[in-house]
Amino acid sequence: MTFAGSRRSRPPRALRYRGVQAWAVQGVELPFGDERTSWWIDASGSIDDRPVADADLLPGRFFLPGLVDAHAHPAVGSGPAGLVALDAKAARANLVAWAQTGITLVRDVGSRGGLTLDLASGPGMPALQAAGRFLAPAGRYFPDLLGPPVDEADLVDRALVEIGRGATWVKVIADFPDLAGGTDAEPTYRIDAIGRLVAAAHGAGARVAVHSTLTDAGRLVAAGVDSIEHGFGLDDRAISDMADRGTAWTPTVSALLALLNAPDRMPGRRQRLQEGRSRVAELLPLAVSLGVPVLAGTDVTGSIHQEVALLSQMGLKPEDALAAASVWPRRFIGTVGTADIVTYYHDPREDPDELAHPAAVVAGGTRLR
Repeated sequence: MTFAGSRRSRPPRALRYRGVQAWAVQGVELPFGDERTSWWIDASGSIDDRPVADADLLPGRFFLPGLVDAHAHPAVGSGPAGLVALDAKAARANLVAWAQTGITLVRDVGSRGGLTLDLASGPGMPALQAAGRFLAPAGRYFPDLLGPPVDEADLVDRALVEIGRGATWVKVIADFPDLAGGTDAEPTYRIDAIGRLVAAAHGAGARVAVHSTLTDAGRLVAAGVDSIEHGFGLDDRAISDMADRGTAWTPTVSALLALLNAPDRMPGRRQRLQEGRSRVAELLPLAVSLGVPVLAGTDVTGSIHQEVALLSQMGLKPEDALAAASVWPRRFIGTVGTADIVTYYHDPREDPDELAHPAAVVAGGTRLR
């Protein structure tokens, strides 16, 4: 059995949040299957290849163990002046809406004040792993999202506070533009400080994700971080090191394209981003071939089906692009909760837009649509 899991129209009201004793699926197992097979989810949430009595058959001819958004900000929205922090009610509404589209696992990589640490997963929501607050110095992140800035001397202590609150990930802004001064991205913390943070976080049982867009990303990999977010400045050597270390890469292609399309008055920034786009397209197939965990993430732009389509446009095979939004992040982040299954009438490997129209969604053993 290869189905590893704990795995748009508005759904009929009768199906919403309805738990049953068992579910059955019959179809092609995504992202790599090509033959019809059958699986069952029993009352405990376990997935098996043996029939379960009185199981309800889910509609659809293709299925996978739930979509994953590995770089998400449910507590961040877009306003007229830019990004804004959302309250708990709005963040929870985002998560509920995402679950309806088949996203059953979310890695939140930062919120103002660590608000998402207080959002317990519940019926109709994806399983959630949260990073707590953003860690960045003064003037080097969006002021409405940052909250109190974090000086380098306080970096480890601030991270440990978030871990103590329940953060399973720590989110460090390793470089960022000076928004007030209008200058392009520069490093925010010295590499040795980030190395100390990594050691402390690992010692406390958490992992470290870093926002990185500059060409020194290889130094962050060598410092032991667990995932590179964006990674527009990665190179061949860094990718090889990531493969050896098991470091993940979340390229957030939709976010990169959004930056390229936005008005920009910072000298040299557009050229740097254009070079980053070319670099991402060159390195993504190499990363997959070497076994780097490539993860799909939407940031605050786009959607999972759009990100999967962009990963394909950047050179990944359709099945690998879909794996980046399903089985690969589940394996890397860690499967959370009970059984998740999403089914489709048509093969999303042939058209990623199919991901926006699931036939059925089961999250945590509860059918949502």
